Amino acid sequence: MRFWGRVFMFLCIGATWLTGAWQSGAQLPYELSADKSLTLPDVTEYRTWPFMGTSLVPDDKNNNKAIFPGIHTVYINPSALETRREKGVFPDGTIILMENFHVEVKEAESGYGYFTTGGMDLLAAIKDRRQFSGSGWGYYAFFDRDLKAGKKVVPLQAPAKCQSCHTVGAADDEVFTQYYPSLKRNP
Repeated sequence: MRFWGRVFMFLCIGATWLTGAWQSGAQLPYELSADKSLTLPDVTEYRTWPFMGTSLVPDDKNNNKAIFPGIHTVYINPSALETRREKGVFPDGTIILMENFHVEVKEAESGYGYFTTGGMDLLAAIKDRRQFSGSGWGYYAFFDRDLKAGKKVVPLQAPAKCQSCHTVGAADDEVFTQYYPSLKRNP
């Protein structure tokens, strides 16, 4: 009886430790502080994630009022994409990153075009219902000035800054899947 009691106690301690490790975010592809600030994701890591697509949002075609004018490149962490394709949902632990390369109109040998200026913003959407109320999404922005200043941590954006557009304009669960076919349910 003492032997099985010890085995049971060992199993309980192990299960508690594993649960604590999962809840601490040890396996998550992002790092949040206690105040929900996000640590800058590693570019050499996220650029190996599934690439969801590219879009161009020119400011001059939007009366100079585009929210994020530039060339957008979008990545998603691999496990989130796998769950999305298998179950049709974005699970807790999803992080979608959008690089926004600043552009300007120039004339080149091939004609007028949009060319990068060297500036870039990095935007992040994270789904984690343990961290964020409501839909479970939190939004972050590392603006070009932050990146050039060496800023490695940014605070959670106020819901009115990001969530209002994502709630109204996004096709599925606050994600703009209508613009990135690879993110649609079970492609």
